[in-house]
Amino acid sequence: MSLQKITHPVSDPNLPSFVHPVLADVMDELRMTQECWDLLRKVKQKHLPREPKEPLKAYELRVLRSSYPSFFRDAVVSYAGALSRFELRDAPPLLVQNASGIDAAGNSLKAFWMQADARVLRGGGTLLTVDMPIGESPNRTADKLLGRRPYLAQVARENVVNWETTTEAGQEVPIAVSILEFAEVRDGTYGVKFEPRYRIIEEGQWRLVRLKEGPTGLREEVVRDDRGDELVGVYRDHRDQPLRRPPVVWYSSDRTGFGSGMLPLLSLANLTLDWFREYSDLKELLHKTAMPVPVRTGVTGTGPKGTTPALILGPNSGLDLPTGATFKFAEVAGSALTAHVDHLKHIETLIDRQTLSFLLSGGSEAQKTATQSLLESAQLQASLASMAEGKSSAMESLFRIWGMFTGEAVPAGAGIDLDSGVFDEPVTPEKLQVAQRLYDNSLLTRASVVKLAARAGMLPPGQTPEKEVAALKQEEKDRLAARPAVPGADQPGFCGQAALELAASPCAMVTGGF
Repeated sequence: MSLQKITHPVSDPNLPSFVHPVLADVMDELRMTQECWDLLRKVKQKHLPREPKEPLKAYELRVLRSSYPSFFRDAVVSYAGALSRFELRDAPPLLVQNASGIDAAGNSLKAFWMQADARVLRGGGTLLTVDMPIGESPNRTADKLLGRRPYLAQVARENVVNWETTTEAGQEVPIAVSILEFAEVRDGTYGVKFEPRYRIIEEGQWRLVRLKEGPTGLREEVVRDDRGDELVGVYRDHRDQPLRRPPVVWYSSDRTGFGSGMLPLLSLANLTLDWFREYSDLKELLHKTAMPVPVRTGVTGTGPKGTTPALILGPNSGLDLPTGATFKFAEVAGSALTAHVDHLKHIETLIDRQTLSFLLSGGSEAQKTATQSLLESAQLQASLASMAEGKSSAMESLFRIWGMFTGEAVPAGAGIDLDSGVFDEPVTPEKLQVAQRLYDNSLLTRASVVKLAARAGMLPPGQTPEKEVAALKQEEKDRLAARPAVPGADQPGFCGQAALELAASPCAMVTGGF
């Protein structure tokens, strides 16, 4: 759920529901990409408007026959999966120990980041937070004894309704954030409903509030728990000192500022909607024109009372035609069908370019030069590369906040190492065979062939090309060390028949395989 589904005032600066102008400016785009992510569930009519004078029933049937493709969702999932190919670098030990359940929902660290990457790809940014479980403990020693430890969380961009930042050492840092949340509360005896609430984080303190109708209008009220205690708290570090700043990190697609971020796949979402409307038109034309109509001529007045007999068609029926009568099937000319099909193919080509499917899996354009592929994919790859850099920076910031809670030291440069070949063209078996032949003829190094094998998915999980090359070198050393000794080989002037026999032995031969 999100701000789009409630009716709180968004322009009253005295209420926590006030929406930051940066968010208000992109709310329509966020709504559209979210609808594309949800495959236009319950909003088909919004993107497929009713034509002038179109009967309502005909329009409803047309909408029912229309289907929205999953191009956008598939692209987001694929890119998020690719960006999840990373290894931690100098991570806090406690975080590594709990990487299999890093958030309150029990997600692993990689699953957590896949969700965050998907949100950034479709929304331009997301808020990442580090928090401690609800409740107070005497000190951090008690936390350790009780097994209390930090956990990660994330908030969709449309629910980060307001924020305030300042500049420290030339960097923008948040000092206050307002987050929209929804709590499930009882409604009547058995029912439930979702109540919108706002988590206000200022400096090192937080409070949970809701809007209540008062004598003079809406007012802010602190939420209370089942015991009647107010839901307020203080973020404390491992020394039990209040934190100076909110424990949050803004992760965006282009690192333009807190709460900001261009939507990297916005044009793809628009293209999929174009495809949806074009395909709906084509489907409607096929529904109305691609049906043969039976036509007979010269048959009149031969039925009862001079009526024209009914036409019955089927596998066990036949027709008796008088002399000169004819029967045939006629089809309505649908010359617009070809134009619609061509336009659909054009849109699919543009979608291919946006999703890099032509580069990664062949796409709809079979013949494409390497230069064309490089140029057409460069823009999107640059955007994703920038996102990968932002991801590493965000991870380092999360490590440091985590360390504030646990007391673990985080060295400079901590973060993640993203696979540099994430968006490289996959290596086919044919290319790998060519590389093997080049290696056999000493025209390619072993390290290069192993890297190509890794891109072809031939290495075991967790095995890097560097580790594989090192293992191969060690195997070669072990094989040479296990070679049987030749008498006199360590003597000066060793030669003759013994040397010739050693050179010809299988143990002394090094093949070109790997």
